[in-house]
Amino acid sequence: MSAASSSPGDASSRLHQARKRRSSYRLSSGRLPFFVMLVLLCYLAVSFTTQFSRLSGMRRDVQNIQQQIQELEQKNAALRTELRNAQNDAYIEKTAREKLGLVKKNETRVVPVPAGTELKKLAPPFPNNGVGD
Repeated sequence: MSAASSSPGDASSRLHQARKRRSSYRLSSGRLPFFVMLVLLCYLAVSFTTQFSRLSGMRRDVQNIQQQIQELEQKNAALRTELRNAQNDAYIEKTAREKLGLVKKNETRVVPVPAGTELKKLAPPFPNNGVGD
């Protein structure tokens, strides 16, 4: 026999060694449930972490929205009070006097001038047209 040809015994031993190598990579029946449980636990851990993170974000959003609602309710109450006041004649008169500087008929408006303010000389409201000269 030549070196190139192999005996039937050598071929069967090589086949046996190849099978042995493959079987060492396989999971044994005792390790398979452990591996499945490990993968399942990892999946559940990631899933719960993600869900708790979402829940935390939603709780923050709810708190922010509740705070906005409270602020808007306060603003709404202030606007309702202002509306009630605006429908009152005394409030309308007070606002017209203070904000617009209006006066009633036959009243003279007095504007206080702070001390030390230099006043300009004003021209008379109606120029003298030569009447009374």
